[in-house]
Order: sequence, then structure tokens, then C-alpha cells
Amino acid sequence: MLNRIVLLFTCFSFIAIGQSTEQLKDSILKYRYSNPSLAIEYGIQYTNDDFSKTPSVKTIGTHALIGEILLEMGLYASALNYFNRSLELFNSLPDSEKENPVDQPPWVIMNIGNIYFKNGNLKKAKEKFEEAKRLFGQYINFDEREHGLNTTDSNLALIMEFEGDYDSAEKILQDIYLRRLKSNKVEDIFYSLAQIIAINLHKKELFVAENKLQEVIQLYKNQETPVPETSITTRNYAYSFMIFAAYYQSVKEYKKAIKYLTKAKTIFKHFPNEINEISSRLAQCYLGLNDFNTAKKIANENLKIKNLNETEKRYNYKVLEKIYKQKGVNSELLKIKDSLILISSGSSSSRVVKSLNNLEIQIQLANSARDLNDSKIRYNTYLYILIICTVILLFSLITIRVSFNYQKEKGSRLELQNIMISSELDQKNRELMSKSNFIIQRNEFLKKIRTKLESSKGIHEKDFHSATHELNSVINSEKSYKEFDKMFVNVYPDFYIQLNKISNLSSTDLRLASYIKMNHSNSEIAIISGVSTRTIESQRYRLSKKLELDKDQTLNSFLLSL
Repeated sequence: MLNRIVLLFTCFSFIAIGQSTEQLKDSILKYRYSNPSLAIEYGIQYTNDDFSKTPSVKTIGTHALIGEILLEMGLYASALNYFNRSLELFNSLPDSEKENPVDQPPWVIMNIGNIYFKNGNLKKAKEKFEEAKRLFGQYINFDEREHGLNTTDSNLALIMEFEGDYDSAEKILQDIYLRRLKSNKVEDIFYSLAQIIAINLHKKELFVAENKLQEVIQLYKNQETPVPETSITTRNYAYSFMIFAAYYQSVKEYKKAIKYLTKAKTIFKHFPNEINEISSRLAQCYLGLNDFNTAKKIANENLKIKNLNETEKRYNYKVLEKIYKQKGVNSELLKIKDSLILISSGSSSSRVVKSLNNLEIQIQLANSARDLNDSKIRYNTYLYILIICTVILLFSLITIRVSFNYQKEKGSRLELQNIMISSELDQKNRELMSKSNFIIQRNEFLKKIRTKLESSKGIHEKDFHSATHELNSVINSEKSYKEFDKMFVNVYPDFYIQLNKISNLSSTDLRLASYIKMNHSNSEIAIISGVSTRTIESQRYRLSKKLELDKDQTLNSFLLSL
């Protein structure tokens, strides 16, 4: 008995509402709880023109809202039709127009879970609630995300409650209650307190539950402004009394149950769906007290209600069946049995199951299409990357090939240039050596002539001195040395510069260094210079001092290394 009332807690959520005009939108919202049948009529006016509309967040929300209202009325098959249409519209909506980065609308998924729950399929209900929780976790807006997560956690706790895991359910509900206290949304706080009271009663903690009910009453009375009787806050406030009524009905304390039902009915007077269930419970409680007349009267009045769902019809016919059976009124009993058979034969359960199966197939197809689209995107991305990498690789290979050919050609040119330079350098070296050898040979020849003149007798002294002077002039001719220096610089352009960086050398020092660089001996240098070998040795000594050579370094090795 208690579980029937707790089922009501899974029926409502807050969805963005779409409408063709503001008037229809306001009408659906206005009559959603006070006159749900009228709200459905206004919703149908909108959906009749649905196929001519471009899918939008508003149209998706409108279908979801109508589905919720039908769900709260217990018309599950009809509710599924609207949830199905809402999913179709959502899947056709471009991602750029969606308010949150989700692949399914979480409120719709959660309400489908509610239908599974009400039809006793707790496993599928849990799957849907967990899927909705995952989707709510992707919401951008903090308040919307928290509201969605609290609602799904609440529904998951409800499943634990039905499975008898009261401690785990209570822990989750307490956490939700604390989160809702922080948000200070009063209607949600009343909802959490009602759920916690239900857990306390399941655990037979009657004293704790009664204290919690007093807390609810005080919270309602202490509101700064009077709470409107038509508000969600008032409806959620009344749930606590209905929870107590369901508990006392389950333990067959019918008078106490009637007391709480009467209190709840007074508060619920603007909420037809809840009034219908309370009336059915009142008929059952009076039957339990053997007050057949009152029970019969209430049951008959209930069955006259327009759009009474099959569940409530079945409860009221069961009350009448027991009364007529007890009184032995067989004619009326047969009518009641026929009505129950008619309800069973026309039961929407099979249609609900079929609709749920169709809806599951649609969700799977949508997910498959989305996965296929993602695979295509990944394939195209990989293909583009492969093409780009191939182009880059080809370009790199071409570049490397061109660069290789260029470097090869450049190397060939450099090698040819090196050969030419080497050949030119060898030519200059040969010319330089020829020049120096010419000077040596010339000076040696001239010195021999001078020696013969000196040994000759019969030459006039004046003529002798004149001839000797001319020979010495040729031997020490500066012109020959300048030509030699010019050729030497062409072969060794940096040699003199490097020496002058070490020390400020005279032209004689530089010339001596150049002769040594060409690997001439002291005697050869003496012949070239027209001086004695001793003089050359003295010049070498002075040059070594100027260059500040190390003790273990010879002048020849140093100059040859430059």
C-alpha cells in the first residue's frame, strides 16, 4: 500500500515548454495540475500543427511536457507516444541549436524510466535513471544540472526502497535533502522530507517519522508569505500526510489512515490526480472498517470521474466486488466482474510494453546512427590526416631529392673549384719556386763572376770596382724581391697578416719568414739575400725572439704550421 503513494514522486520534472502562441503555453502551464485533461486539450491544439513546424527546443519541450502530464494521469501508453515524438524531434535538431551538449534529452529518458518503474521493471528503470543522471551531468547550467541530478538520485533511491535496501536509500535521500537546503528551493525541500518520512515508516521508526512530520508542518507554517494552495509547494507538503495514510492503511489501522487521507484531501483539493487516488484509498479504508455503505458510495462516485486511469478503476471495482460478494448481491457482482474483465481485456499494459519496446528500438537506432555518424567523422578525419601526411611526405621526398641533387651538383662544383684552386695554387707554388730558384741561380752565377773578377790580374782597378758594384746591385736588386713578395702573397695571402698580429716585424723579418715557409735552407736564403750564412743565422735568432716561441718549438715548425 505504501509503495503506491511513493510511486507518485517519480512523475514530475521541469522541461522547457514549447508552444505556437503564448496563450496556449500559459494554458498548459495553468491547468497542468488543477485540470490536466484541459491542459492535454490545449497541448493537442499545438501538436496537431506539429508536422508543419521546424523542430526546435520549444517543440521538443512541449511534447515532453504533454507526455509528463499523461504520465501523471496514469495514461502510460499515450505518454510514451509523446515521449517518442519528443525523441524524434530532438534527434533531428542540429547540435548547434541544442542548449546542452547531450545526445538524448535527460528528462524524457528519466520519465521513460518512471514508466518502467510503474510497470514493475526495476532493472530497466534503473538503467534509464542512470542514463539520465549521466546526461544531466553534462548540463552547462549549474542549477539545472543540480536539479536533474537530485531528481535522478531520488528515483534511484526509490528503487533501493522497493528492493528493501532502506539504509542505502536513506543515505542518498539525506544527501539530496542537504543539497536542496543549500539551494533553498522550498518545494524540493518538502519533497525530500516526504521521501525521508516514507523510509522512516518502512524501518518502523514511527517516532522519528512523526517528529519529521511536525518539522514539515512547522516549515509550512513558518513561510514568510502564505503559500498558494495551487502551488507545487502545497502539493509536496501534502505528500507527507498521504505517506502516513498509506502506512496506516498497510498496517490496517484504517481510522488513522482515514484521518490522514482526509487531511491530505483537504490540501490536495486543487490537484485532481492526487484526489482520485485519495478517494480510492478512502473507499478501501471504509471497506476495511466494514462500513459498506460509505465505501460503496465513495467507489461509485470515483468511477464516475472522467479520465480515471485503469489502476484507480480497478481499485474501486475491487471494493465494490468485495461489498457485493459480502452482501450476496450476485446480479451486481456479475456486472462488476464483467467490468473488471473488460478492463483487463482492454488493458493498456500490452500497449505500454509494445510502446516501450518500440521506443527502445528507436533509441538504439538513434544511438547506432549517431555512432555511425561519429565513425564516418573519425574515418573522414583519419582520411584527411592520411592525405595531408601523404602530401607532406611526397613534398618532403621531393624536397629531399631536389636538395640532394642540388647538394650533389654543388659538391661537384665545389670539387671542381677545389681542383681548379689546387691546380692554380700548385701553379703559383711552382712559379714561386721557379722565381726563388731563379734568384738563387742568378745570384750564384753573379757571385762566381765576381769571384773570377777578384782573382783576375790585369783589370784596371777603376773598372774592377765598377763591375763589382754593378754585380752587387743586381744581386741585391729590390725589384726581384718585390716580384717574389707579390707572388708569395698570392700563394699565402694571410701569412704576413698572421705574423704581424704576433709582433711588429720588419720587411727583412717577413722576407726571411717567407723563405723559411718555402722550406729553404740557411745557405739558400743567404744566396737569395746576398748575405752570409752567419748573417742569416743572426736574423733567424732575432725573428725567433720577436715571435716569442716556446723553448721546445723551432722557428721552421712554427712558420710551416701557419
